[in-house]
Amino acid sequence: MDMSQIGATTLFWAGTGLWIALWAAFIARLAWLDAQLRAHLIKHHAHRWRRLPWTERLTWSVWFVFQSREDYGDPIIGARRREILTVFYDMLLVLAAMIVWFVVSAAMVELGPR
Repeated sequence: MDMSQIGATTLFWAGTGLWIALWAAFIARLAWLDAQLRAHLIKHHAHRWRRLPWTERLTWSVWFVFQSREDYGDPIIGARRREILTVFYDMLLVLAAMIVWFVVSAAMVELGPR
């Protein structure tokens, strides 16, 4: 194994660590936004929250963000929904970049000088 092969391997693992850290940051951001949305709903629209069975409360955020068109006349809920969607689409872009990164860096390591 020569020096360029070592450099490509180091670059691969450094990039992998970066992508995992970015992914973790996005997941933490989504969880925080979800908690903020739930807290707002419980505080300002408790009557709607209490009517939901516990099984629907577990998946409520996903359904609410992607399926529901109702924001209960509350502009904060609409803003949170748009923010969650933006972070979700950013996650998809990062996922696409990760896939390209893994393919390109794996090809660099695989091809290497002979």
